[in-house]
Amino acid sequence: MNTHPYQCRHCNAGIALADVNVANDIALCRACGKTMPFSEIAPIPGAADIDLTRPPKGVRIEESPIRGRSIIYRKISPVVIFLIPFTAAWSGFSMAGIYGTQFKKGEFDPGMSLFGLPFLVGTIVLVSVILFMLFGRWRFGFNRGLLEVATKVGPFGWTRRLVCDKSARVSIRPAKWQKNNVPQNLIQVECGGNVLKFGSPIPDESKNFIAEAIRRMLADG
Repeated sequence: MNTHPYQCRHCNAGIALADVNVANDIALCRACGKTMPFSEIAPIPGAADIDLTRPPKGVRIEESPIRGRSIIYRKISPVVIFLIPFTAAWSGFSMAGIYGTQFKKGEFDPGMSLFGLPFLVGTIVLVSVILFMLFGRWRFGFNRGLLEVATKVGPFGWTRRLVCDKSARVSIRPAKWQKNNVPQNLIQVECGGNVLKFGSPIPDESKNFIAEAIRRMLADG
């Protein structure tokens, strides 16, 4: 485990947890003797208080001889309780009214079929969102210098990758969207001029834990 998880912004030397005072927002670098605001070297809320052995609900850490260490996030959103009946009613009525009548009559109406395309696309999107809420998961892994962020439902989904080393910076940054008029945050990893942003839908407590776990994972190499 890395005993110097933070980096001095003056000389880039490691700073130990013992040299950090979170309450007074100050950190001391033993290498150069300078102090600095802790918030500048640990831009993750509550970073010093995060215990990786006690992940929040929905988060777990896995070890694999092939993949190395991975952080898994999976939590069913309560929104799905509303979304399932809404999708069933909205999609059922629209699909039955537009396409069901054509099948029943044995006729094809190009105009009505074209009109129904937005409803069909909307249904596909809603069903995809429901499936992800019920069965989807995030996986964050770092192995052999490569950070992977995978969002999947079973074998389906997408994976983004970023080449990283110990110089990578992990932070919490504002996202471009709001939830109930409240600005949301995301996790940002920057290394070698390349940036990877992700995790805005994840609740803040889990998001901060994941960001700090990734930061320590990268620091450990």
